[in-house]
Amino acid sequence: MTSNAEVAWLFLEIGDLLELKGDSPFKVRAYRQAARTLEKLPVSVEVLVAEQRLEEVPGIGKALAAKIGEILATGRSAYLEGLRQEIPAGLREMLAIPGLGVKSVRTIYQGLRIATLEDLEKAAREREIRKLPGLGSKTELNILRGLEMLRAQEGHVPLGVAWVVAEGLQASLLSLGEVTAALVAGEVRRGVPLVGAIELVAASREPVRVGEIFARYPRWREVRHLSRDRLEGVANPGVKVILYLVPPEDLSREMFLRTGSAAHCRRLAEVAREAGWNDFPGRLAEEEIYARLGLAYIPPELREGRGEIEAAAAGTLPRLVEAGDIRGDLHVHSNWSDGVDALRTIAEAARKQGYRYLAITDHSRSLAVARGLPVEKVWEQGRAIRALNEELADIRLLWGTEVDILADGTLDYPDEVLAEMDWVIASVHTSFKQDEETMTARIARAIRHPLVRVLGHPTGRILGRRSPYAVDLPKILAAAAETGTCVELNASGDRLDLEAEGLELARDLGVKVAIGTDSHESRHLEDMRYGLITARRGWLRPDDVVNTREWEEMGGR
Repeated sequence: MTSNAEVAWLFLEIGDLLELKGDSPFKVRAYRQAARTLEKLPVSVEVLVAEQRLEEVPGIGKALAAKIGEILATGRSAYLEGLRQEIPAGLREMLAIPGLGVKSVRTIYQGLRIATLEDLEKAAREREIRKLPGLGSKTELNILRGLEMLRAQEGHVPLGVAWVVAEGLQASLLSLGEVTAALVAGEVRRGVPLVGAIELVAASREPVRVGEIFARYPRWREVRHLSRDRLEGVANPGVKVILYLVPPEDLSREMFLRTGSAAHCRRLAEVAREAGWNDFPGRLAEEEIYARLGLAYIPPELREGRGEIEAAAAGTLPRLVEAGDIRGDLHVHSNWSDGVDALRTIAEAARKQGYRYLAITDHSRSLAVARGLPVEKVWEQGRAIRALNEELADIRLLWGTEVDILADGTLDYPDEVLAEMDWVIASVHTSFKQDEETMTARIARAIRHPLVRVLGHPTGRILGRRSPYAVDLPKILAAAAETGTCVELNASGDRLDLEAEGLELARDLGVKVAIGTDSHESRHLEDMRYGLITARRGWLRPDDVVNTREWEEMGGR
């Protein structure tokens, strides 16, 4: 028996391959819309075919109905198999690279005739990708990082990758009629920066059937275990996935058990034993379990065994920062340097996020690889931003820069330029191999510059790719506390810099944190979610985050 979801998955693949081929957008849209319709149908396609009512479904005409009939009868689609033969296999492999969508792959193929991962890597390293329309240096970097992750097989992947994969798996589970709920648990729910396994919990009265169907999900690289209550495998782009299958009444308990770290769960089990419990009740919500143990509810991000249970018992857990507290994004790049989008496009995207302001912080002149702006272009951009602000009624673009901290700690622009700007981020982008004493003195000198508002990505790490540079973080944060300089929480899904321990230290020293997405495309403004979950892991309250304030409250002009 073939489920509606399985037919939908095949139609989605057809849509992707047709788009890669450059076929009619109407045809592509027809298959994708049909797939969405099939996922939501309240009745089985097998019933509709048997009753000859399939063509009554909106968007399912004679041609699509015939293809559905073939899939139900044979378990395959000759049309899809033909497309798989026609489209170079390398293009389909490229789609497994995190952040590289169908449109980008087609642009690369049509512009450079690249059809293998080897040629793609070569073009990215030789900086050929950025020459294509709509792509940039950030795309090249994402390609190189993504290829490294694919080679790593099931090694740890950055939260930004794991989150997107988890959302896709969750949506596909929810498209199965037998699944009443599907939730993301484990490290992704806690916001762990490098995720070793994606864990999901699905509720169903037919767990065996759900497992059998989901084992045929097309994005699996390998299925390793399938039983009545668990499915384990490796999904693209090489991340381990564990799916727990439970009856609906046990969903909350399973989420509770599958969210906390090992240290959190051990300590909580001790509290439960002290309360006379042999096990956690199956039909209680998470909030009720904590309450019956005499604890305040502990948000998932804090469940790491780092004093949260003691704080919950004492009633001292903070009110953590939330999405609704954020007033703007303080680190964004435009197409004036190595970003993709124009200023107006970025402003419109920020408006959709509900922001009051957004800082345009393009790279400074020394960073040629990122098309850093020479001084004359800086002045030109400032005039363009101020002119655009005259037209924008409900959002303000801040004229800023991500100015390089040079090897000796001086800044890449003269003071007369920086003094005119609304927002100045100072960041290290070169000379990463300096020793700790030199790097610490270099960064501290920049922090003490009176025109620097925030230290960007303070440790310079890139998750799974580049370790933090040698720096004495407590000394850096102490310098920031002395001068009133903010430190950044870089929300890019492959940075998350600072992480929890550094954020807690900043909070304790009274250093304000600025959350910025470091977006190079408008769609990456949504990476604020990674910054927020990381801020919450660091026990940050709204008042600890500078961009929970209105621009005027931040000393804006």
